Amino acid sequence: MSRLPIARYLFSSHTLFLIMFLGAFYLLVAVVVAVAALATPITLSGVDVAGQALHWLALGYGYSAATLLTTMIVHGRTRREFLVQHPLFQVVTSAVLAALITGVYALEAVVYRAAGWTRRLQDHRIFEATDYPTIFGAYWSMLTVCLMTGAFLGAAILRWETAGALALLPAAVVVVYAGAANGLFSLPFARVGLDVAVTAVMVAAGWALLWSAVRDMPVRIRVPA
Repeated sequence: MSRLPIARYLFSSHTLFLIMFLGAFYLLVAVVVAVAALATPITLSGVDVAGQALHWLALGYGYSAATLLTTMIVHGRTRREFLVQHPLFQVVTSAVLAALITGVYALEAVVYRAAGWTRRLQDHRIFEATDYPTIFGAYWSMLTVCLMTGAFLGAAILRWETAGALALLPAAVVVVYAGAANGLFSLPFARVGLDVAVTAVMVAAGWALLWSAVRDMPVRIRVPA
């Protein structure tokens, strides 16, 4: 039971929470699309448009890892354990969420077909509406990189406080070029299409940045007087 304690805790609580959050998120998307259909013809994929928000939500959730790190250290876990087990949680959970998102794309295709609606994806997407393997790969790439980068930002600001804002520069590079690979945060000057090598390099870069901030981080614990 003591094997991978941080990862086990995260899988049993955080992963479950994120699955439920994602379900609620897409339920809201379905309601918005249904209401919009009463007033105007539906021509875009609601799931695809809403996917833009997941990029920022993943960054924000990743940022909260700094608080988790402090809690784990207070409870006797080490920084090394965190640096191994938290990224494992991120990679596996991102795959689970990407699979769920891919399933939602497939379900949306059935609903749109039954309703007679046009289903068009955003122009900068690197996948077609029914290219489910690429949809899965793109979201897995995006979620993993954003969670990792968000964790680095949170750890950097926790460690260096105001100076930690400088971490935004390397974080931006990782996010932009990972987005160039997965097409979910694509800028005109950085588009390469889904590439395993690019994604792997950006995930490794995110982990290296996280390691640099956490490996010898002093943790200040306030004890009430």
